Amino acid sequence: DEPSLPSSCPVDAGSGKDPSCPAIVNCAQISTTTPVTKRLEQTAAYFKRLGALSFWGQLVCTTVAAVILAFSIVVTGAVTAPATLYLTAAGIAAAFLSVFWSFGYMRLAQRLRATAHDPAKAPPRAQVVKNLRNGVLINILGMGAALLGMQATVGLLVAKALTSSAAPFLQGPTAGYSPVLALDVFLVQASSNTVLSHFLGLVFSLELLRSVSLS
Repeated sequence: DEPSLPSSCPVDAGSGKDPSCPAIVNCAQISTTTPVTKRLEQTAAYFKRLGALSFWGQLVCTTVAAVILAFSIVVTGAVTAPATLYLTAAGIAAAFLSVFWSFGYMRLAQRLRATAHDPAKAPPRAQVVKNLRNGVLINILGMGAALLGMQATVGLLVAKALTSSAAPFLQGPTAGYSPVLALDVFLVQASSNTVLSHFLGLVFSLELLRSVSLS
């Protein structure tokens, strides 16, 4: 008797060849690897799309923040509160690190697509989750530094505004008078752009982490 194929295995009716045992084994292998391959390809496409959005969004916001901060320091040349400047600069540095991390998501997408037909060589799920969690941690720390810098700058601006409004207009600047500098205003703009950059990175990293955990 001729060996019979399982109902799930396709048979080429026009080939004119009788099915054999190797055909049965191949069909079984195809039926088990096709869903894994399809899932890897979908995950790679998702990582590539969200990684590109995270990379370019963070790159634009972080570059604008860095340019504003550098321009304000060069033009003004005076720093009334170094702590606010250092916190904002730390947030921007973390944002550039997050940009590099987002570029790693696109590289990871290429690895997933390259190993889609050989799942044994695909990156382990634990490694992917660890990379995503590290990206989330970078964004949280950078956003925290930028928020602290923004709060300190706003508090400094409020104190300067109250001090300047209390002094008489026709009377000259009193001792200890500290006017509102352009650097102080620019620090607020740089900090807000930095927070937005980290927010974008955090949203995309959490979405990728959710997709990996559910797949």
